[in-house]
Amino acid sequence: MENYSKNTTYYIKLIAKWKFHFIIVTLTAMVVAFVFSSEFFIKPKYKSFAIVYPANITPYSTENPTEHTMQLLESADIRNSVVSKFNMINRYDIDTTKKGWKAVLIKTYEKNIDCSKTEYQSILITATDTNAQAAADIVNEIINSLNTKTRELQVSKTKEVLALAEWAINKKKQELDSLYSDLLELRVKYQILDYGVQVKEVVKGYVGAITGGKGSGGLKEMDLMMRNLEEKGGEYFQKWAFYNSSLAGYNAAIIDRENLIKELTKELTYTNIITEPVASDKKAYPLRWVILSSSVSSANLFLFLIILFIEFRKKTSSK
Repeated sequence: MENYSKNTTYYIKLIAKWKFHFIIVTLTAMVVAFVFSSEFFIKPKYKSFAIVYPANITPYSTENPTEHTMQLLESADIRNSVVSKFNMINRYDIDTTKKGWKAVLIKTYEKNIDCSKTEYQSILITATDTNAQAAADIVNEIINSLNTKTRELQVSKTKEVLALAEWAINKKKQELDSLYSDLLELRVKYQILDYGVQVKEVVKGYVGAITGGKGSGGLKEMDLMMRNLEEKGGEYFQKWAFYNSSLAGYNAAIIDRENLIKELTKELTYTNIITEPVASDKKAYPLRWVILSSSVSSANLFLFLIILFIEFRKKTSSK
């Protein structure tokens, strides 16, 4: 503890001894930093941002809408759309004659544009640019590209489902046509129209023919109908049940197709904008106070090390 106090006292005295040097270096560093942090040497950058919530999104697998949207924002399609619209190759002074220029472009894009998920499951989209309005326009374009890309995916997916619905409708139509032909044949050839009702009527007819004394003609007619029902009644009943089931499936497929067609014609957006991007009136870079403080600190630290070296040489030379 005593050694620490001695060292601290020594350093304080050393700084006091060289105080004018520290003052000169501090002032010089401040002037130099002030000059070189001006717009003449460093182009100022402005930041714009938007906060959005995903909407009308059907996510894949187990991901939630926010994760799905983040994947889209990181896609090459959206990046290429923004790069193309704002001519970012020229905007970022990318030399396309050099090898690896695409990687440089992507790295510069990612340095100036960021999309991140917030703790409330919203998405923060930020852009920095030397032009304040351009920064806001870039954020808007990212949102527009996101809506366009999401719509393309939703339409593509809906068209696939629509194709399946059309296939199901055609399949059910074929089943209905085949069953209807079979039922029509049973109706015409065997006079079976309604299995349940006709069984009751045949039983009643038998009883009536016997008790009413209608003779053999009535019984023969009842016998024929009974044989038809015994031979083909079960087949008719089964095919009638299949027909009704297929008809229900056909009607459901028709409704699905209509809903899918409505989905294709809907005009939807896929983001709810909580905070609109605006052109900032205050630069985000460079922060002059950061440059000034870091420059002054670095210069004084360098001077202090030089002073320590000089004092050390004095001590060694005097021994």
